[in-house]
Amino acid sequence: MVDNFEEFSILTPNGMLGYGYPLAHFWHGIHHHKPSAIIVDSGSTDPGPYLLGTGLKLCSKSSYIRDLTPILEACLKYGIKLLVSSAGGDGTNAHVEEMVGFIQEISEEHGYSFKVATIYSEVDPAIVRTKFKAGTIHPCSSAPPLSISDIDNSKLILAQMGAEPYLEILKDLSVDIIVSGRSYDPAPFGAYSIHRGVDPSPAWHIGKIMECGGLCALPKGNVMVATMRKDSFDLTPLNPIERCTPLSVAAHTLYEKTRPDRLPGPGGILHLDNAKYEQLDDDRSVRVRGSVFVPSEMYQVKLEGVEMLGYRTVFIGGIRDPILIAGIDEFLDTVREKVRTAYPLVNSDKHTSLGFHIYGRNAVMGSLEPTPFPNHEIGILGEVLAPTQEMASAIAGFARTACLHCSYEGQIATAGNFASPLTPLEQPAGEVYKFSVYHLMDIGSEAAISMFPTKLTTVGLKVTLNGHQNGTNGVNGISSYPKLEHVDIGPIGCSSSYCPLIVVKKAVPQGPAPMLSVAQIIRSKNSGPFELTLDILFDDRATYDRVVRSNVLNRETIKELYQLNDEDIVVLMFFEPALAWKCTFVRPWAQGSVGERDTFGTQQHAPLLNIIVPS
Repeated sequence: MVDNFEEFSILTPNGMLGYGYPLAHFWHGIHHHKPSAIIVDSGSTDPGPYLLGTGLKLCSKSSYIRDLTPILEACLKYGIKLLVSSAGGDGTNAHVEEMVGFIQEISEEHGYSFKVATIYSEVDPAIVRTKFKAGTIHPCSSAPPLSISDIDNSKLILAQMGAEPYLEILKDLSVDIIVSGRSYDPAPFGAYSIHRGVDPSPAWHIGKIMECGGLCALPKGNVMVATMRKDSFDLTPLNPIERCTPLSVAAHTLYEKTRPDRLPGPGGILHLDNAKYEQLDDDRSVRVRGSVFVPSEMYQVKLEGVEMLGYRTVFIGGIRDPILIAGIDEFLDTVREKVRTAYPLVNSDKHTSLGFHIYGRNAVMGSLEPTPFPNHEIGILGEVLAPTQEMASAIAGFARTACLHCSYEGQIATAGNFASPLTPLEQPAGEVYKFSVYHLMDIGSEAAISMFPTKLTTVGLKVTLNGHQNGTNGVNGISSYPKLEHVDIGPIGCSSSYCPLIVVKKAVPQGPAPMLSVAQIIRSKNSGPFELTLDILFDDRATYDRVVRSNVLNRETIKELYQLNDEDIVVLMFFEPALAWKCTFVRPWAQGSVGERDTFGTQQHAPLLNIIVPS
């Protein structure tokens, strides 16, 4: 850590490496803000447990190569450090090595050389068993209690590292790049900031925001730069049509979080009750200060592990016959009984099941849906789980044929019941997993470094970094460097093309009105694999106060709208700094497993739209 603090900046090109970013905005940030570090997250549990189970990456190799190539060019030319966390999506040891391989490939092609540090996050199950038997593992958020069988059946167990492993590596100033396994998303941002002398409170707060890239801007974007000071930071989006506002930045603390005012992580909890958000003179940047990081009495890391349930085969078809639609429940009961007769294990064994999603009636929200309604046509997705792919496909084929040819009361159309849009008629979907381990493990601060092994290596070609050419036309082995004339961003405001977009405030009716006419944003999202969270955000204080006074967003309303019980609701609160309301409740089905209806949780907000707000 530095003794004499100097202001510096961090750039992130996007909230997820491999998702792409606008090169013009990236190079504008490199040239005009001169960041000392580029930090980008590469992982998430958002897609569910299958990444960790199957070993697949979140993005393709070509996507990673595309995103890394300009970043590595900027790092070499300007001496910028690069930190990549949760490599490949899940952060397994194999994906850490694969990410380093991508960096090696690019470096060899362009004549670069980097000293790369890697951090690994896989945990020996024996350690987890010992901790479990000692009573030092606890459910995270709304996860179910852990059992020994959950540990034994997990294909792989990872631990989310905090800032400490990064801080240890950053002591070696010769390291150019850090590629880590599974990380707490804000950890690399927090660690680099603390390493440079920023107080822990703003260091962790910037990590909470920047790990999502430019999502805190209006309109939401990609490339973001943070200017760091010892006790505060500024946020500036690098797309000239975007701007940060105090409300947009404060509101981001609600995103994907169980609650917005207490943000827990390895080593402590970030308290945002007294955080302040100030619009700066450029009208595009926001200064943030006043958050407080409170260290925990016991250092904990989150464990993530998945168990394979079997193999899935799916089939899909449509029904337009109004007679069949009117009796669809009885018809599908007939199909289930016919399938059970042929395959007695179906729905009697936890490894073999048949389920239906009826699109047009409750398929997205299932048991949470408050307003089922008939439609003129429906789509049916059949989902079969079995111990082998062959058995899953056999059962699915039998069930699809039953959907096509079973009789029903009042039947007039005898040629077939089921409109199949795809061939093959059944689609093998591969292995199915569930989160078996999603728990907090007490490790003590002394293990915050030791349980995450590291390695140092040099990738690429040996080049001189003293300004001499290395057999190319450029400097430091770079054969070309982007010219910005054709993407000149210029000073903001120099032309209408580059003025920030004006986000028009909603004209809110004065009389009774549905929430969709009152709120600026109404959304839903996962808060981990076992919770769904709802956010409603308002444009101005008067509208916010009006909704608070109305008391329409109370527990009874939410229980009725979402078919919930009191114990299902984890958080229900207003959050004044963002002029927002939040409710988090337990998912009725585990994310990404059998029976999933909304993997990312993004379509569970609809019942909120028509809540009537009085005058």
